[in-house]
Amino acid sequence: MKNVVSLKSLAKELNISVSTVSKSLNDSEEISEQTKERVKNLAKLRGYSPNPIAVRLQKQETMQIGVILPNIENPFFASVLKGIDELVSSSKYNIITFLSNESLEREKECLDYFSRGNVDGILICIAEETNKKKTFDHIINIKQKGIPLVLFDRIPMQPLGFDVVQVNDYDSIISAYQYLENQDCKNIAFVSSIPTLIVGRSREEGYLSQTNNPTVIAFEDLKELQRTLENTLKEGKIDGFIAADIDASLLCNSVIQKHGLAPGKEVSLIGYVNTAQNDLCYPKISYIDQHPQEIGKQTAKILLLRLESKLEDVPASDIVLNTTITIGDTSR
Repeated sequence: MKNVVSLKSLAKELNISVSTVSKSLNDSEEISEQTKERVKNLAKLRGYSPNPIAVRLQKQETMQIGVILPNIENPFFASVLKGIDELVSSSKYNIITFLSNESLEREKECLDYFSRGNVDGILICIAEETNKKKTFDHIINIKQKGIPLVLFDRIPMQPLGFDVVQVNDYDSIISAYQYLENQDCKNIAFVSSIPTLIVGRSREEGYLSQTNNPTVIAFEDLKELQRTLENTLKEGKIDGFIAADIDASLLCNSVIQKHGLAPGKEVSLIGYVNTAQNDLCYPKISYIDQHPQEIGKQTAKILLLRLESKLEDVPASDIVLNTTITIGDTSR
């Protein structure tokens, strides 16, 4: 087994103290240039590299950032994570990613682990169960421990005192509604499989602000959602759909095809889909692009600024990113 080169082994070979070796490698003014040169030359010759754990302990930093995602199966969160990694990888930090799997209890466990000195900062999108139960004490407690935390995407209605990054969900639906209206859609329905999520409610409110004759089809159960969607289409009144999420978007597109209706002509659709997946679909769905990688980058950027500045009295920021509509085959 190969012997590990350490400060102690270098000191023994040079017949000097471990402290002198350490100070030489860190260019301390207390050490002569001649001694520094001797130490550095031997360290290079022996292939010495600092123990990262020892360095972290010395600096009282973990050099780790904790990320908690609610669901990795959703391409949106995978893209957000890609954006986070892209920005963090150019810094001195590494990321540790945990999944809450939409569970409040699992989310608490993740935060508990991170808060026990295992990371310098935390990025989190809250779990669906946390959102439904409106239980945020475990998140608020992180502030008392002095660990910077940034919330992204699913932002509680009540301010928690942390930096947040979100998209303009409410306004994005208004833009989609107005686009379909300008394309002569007269009866536009709203379809959602996330009616209880914060983003789902915000998107529904955006829709309701635009119509005096709303048709809301909202069920978490996808079979019930599909059944109601098909019955609504059979009535022949709806000529436009705004879907609030990926599942609702795919269901709408499928049901339109199933009923032999011409997408973008007889019935239009604007929804939320993953760009890469949509490129493989036909017809391509017109969608609201949330730019998830940019969400990840902005979320990481805010946390890195907090970590580098070490300022605790700076007011929490609320970053709202704009969405764009990408027109495909399902709208006129």
